[in-house]
Amino acid sequence: MKVRRGDRVKLVAGLAEQMMKAPKDKRRINWLVRRGVVVRVSSPTDTATIKWDDRTSTDAWPMRALEKDVS
Repeated sequence: MKVRRGDRVKLVAGLAEQMMKAPKDKRRINWLVRRGVVVRVSSPTDTATIKWDDRTSTDAWPMRALEKDVS
């Protein structure tokens, strides 16, 4: 499922669980409940720039790591 600009997204469950287990993550972000909005999509690199709900900055993520949020 392709995401588009303006879509609400979340990380794929398997990746979110891996991110939460990462020892370098000192902030202990709960990636399973984190949601954001796609602000930019780059076709050549197949990445999406996400503005997470609890942050002011954006992060680039590969499209395969994202899924639409239906909740």
